[in-house]
Amino acid sequence: MIKKKLKIVALCGMGMGTVFLIKMNIEKVLRELKIPGEVIASNISSLSLGHDTDLIVASMDFEKLLKDKPVRKIFLKNLIDIGELRTKMITTLKEMGYL
Repeated sequence: MIKKKLKIVALCGMGMGTVFLIKMNIEKVLRELKIPGEVIASNISSLSLGHDTDLIVASMDFEKLLKDKPVRKIFLKNLIDIGELRTKMITTLKEMGYL
């Protein structure tokens, strides 16, 4: 069964430079796993989720702010650690049926 293309929001509050690094790391992991996806960079103050958003990737600092958002979330301790991101994405993508 072919799954739809994932829509992922990379979220940060520290400025757009950090969020673009997170976005690039998400895209790298998706390529490694051969999963099609679109990654959108956003900051917490301008976060807008469409009905087709599948996943948010953000700092653990935003866990309380995002708890009521009806979408899957991955919270990172270290925003630039691609190993942590990869591990959490694999777990989440398995739960979502993409792996």
